[in-house]
Amino acid sequence: MRAEGTLAILDRWGRAALPGLTLLLAVLLTLAPLRAPWLSDALPLLPVLVVFQFSLVSPERLPGPLLLAAGVLLDLLLGGPGAPVGVSALGFVLMRAAIVANRRYLLGVPFPFLWFAFALLTVGFVVLVWGFTVLWRWSPLDLAPALVQWGVVVVLYPVLGPLLARARPRDPLNVPVQARGTARGPGDAS
Repeated sequence: MRAEGTLAILDRWGRAALPGLTLLLAVLLTLAPLRAPWLSDALPLLPVLVVFQFSLVSPERLPGPLLLAAGVLLDLLLGGPGAPVGVSALGFVLMRAAIVANRRYLLGVPFPFLWFAFALLTVGFVVLVWGFTVLWRWSPLDLAPALVQWGVVVVLYPVLGPLLARARPRDPLNVPVQARGTARGPGDAS
């Protein structure tokens, strides 16, 4: 039995911490001040993009408590007084559940289909957060800023999605189920 090296241990810890640290960075980047006054309401929903990408391939590395903590942190930092705390966490957990339930349809599909799935799930997230905020405040709230946020993150997905796809851990089990074990060597006959 060989003892594990320090680099192997650090690699394993880094792979385990990568989704959580990326999600925390996305939450903090969402709060970055934009210098354009006409974009002040268009804070991109970067945490939603991170949850989508990492839930797609390695959902076990984004456990529920991590999603709950990140969602509550996002709500506390963005919401201010009178905003419902925990609605983003609920949205993250529901998005992860929807992706896990449909992984076999989403893995190995062409990029435009994945982009459409992201847009569809993200609009669900935006409407959920908007709806709970309207119910919490018990007053009408303009939907336009939320839709602008949705539009910004959907437009950013083709740029940031592939970058996150390259950053996510490379596991041999990240291959679609029907593709596993189908490789044939030269001379194998079926």
